[in-house]
Amino acid sequence: MSEKTKFRYLIIKQIIFTILAVLVFIFRETLVEENVLKIAIGSLMILYGVEEILFEILEDGKKFIHKSKTFLGLIELGFGIILLASPIAYEHVCIIWATWSIIRESYEIREIVTELKAIVPCIISGLESVAVIVFSVMLILEPGEHHALIHMYLLIVELVLSPLIVLLDEIIQAHKEKKNDAIEEKAE
Repeated sequence: MSEKTKFRYLIIKQIIFTILAVLVFIFRETLVEENVLKIAIGSLMILYGVEEILFEILEDGKKFIHKSKTFLGLIELGFGIILLASPIAYEHVCIIWATWSIIRESYEIREIVTELKAIVPCIISGLESVAVIVFSVMLILEPGEHHALIHMYLLIVELVLSPLIVLLDEIIQAHKEKKNDAIEEKAE
């Protein structure tokens, strides 16, 4: 996938995820109701899973390995299908949601270390990951509407930040490359 195509993809993803974040914010009280939470989070997991798998295939067609986004996408699809297809209690929905959040943030922490290059996106992503993991543990320990609502607010932040962090990193890297190219041209 070319850099231009990747940039366009990230812009489109940012717009879609921001719209989702606004919708989650508007309907946050409704979304934490028992049956609605299960459907909303299950659908979101499936959306994330499909997006992870498709992007990795389009990006570079990596082979299926445990560290790949394809594997994460399959986990997300599995969790989403479980939530949508099975009659489980509200507390179990919260625990599955929190577990999914911890798994996603673990992958994100790995990305911070291996893929992000600029310090600002690393700091933002790191702080967001730590906050989500902490609140996910709280949701596991005390699954209920109060912690689910807090987690809903974190979801809003994550929906906005997840594409924005990568986009910001791309912009900073492109700016650094242009600056380095200009310095090299002056040196010659």
